Amino acid sequence: MTVAVVLLAAVLGGLTGEVMRRRLNRLAYRRPPEAADDPDETAFATPGRRFWVPVVLAGTWAALGWRVLDETAVSDPLNWVRFAAWLAFAGIGAWLAVIDLDVNRLPDRGQLVLATLMVAAGVCLAWGEPGRLLTGLGAGLVCGLGFLIVHTISRGGLGLGDVKLIAICGWWLGLSSVAAVFAGVIAACLLGIAFSLVKRVRQFAFGPWLVAGTVLAGL
Repeated sequence: MTVAVVLLAAVLGGLTGEVMRRRLNRLAYRRPPEAADDPDETAFATPGRRFWVPVVLAGTWAALGWRVLDETAVSDPLNWVRFAAWLAFAGIGAWLAVIDLDVNRLPDRGQLVLATLMVAAGVCLAWGEPGRLLTGLGAGLVCGLGFLIVHTISRGGLGLGDVKLIAICGWWLGLSSVAAVFAGVIAACLLGIAFSLVKRVRQFAFGPWLVAGTVLAGL
């Protein structure tokens, strides 16, 4: 059963990623400057075909299927809810990550959809367990506040989009445990540092690494 789920998740992830890649390659998310000091995203260099998107999403969905729905967990309906929520997180997170890599911006609309789905899934999974809900809420607030302080100190070096995203990630991981939150944040920071060292850059999009760190902590 689990093997079939993993294979199906990989196929669906690949197909979803390919549709996502084609839509993103239209560059409709790029926007002209709204103020004099805003960047003109429409004038940015073309990011390429981004053939890695369906590959990454297929691998991520397959890994989530293998980890969340093991042989002992398939019969529990809540695990299917958890699995669907993780697929949604990875899918929407990938969409946000691709845009962030291109224009250094995390769209509010995408974050609102992600937050709504994660809150709904979290309430469903932790129904009747107020302790878990409080832990998730506390983790989201602490992570968001911590990154807001960094945003203020860095004078915008860390974007507000990252502040919103880490609050969502903190909520989602906090429903599992505080250790998962620490693991996700540490993984995201290590991945971001590694990327900056490889690319030899000081400023880079942090959203993709927040998504990747959260998924790794979930796995």
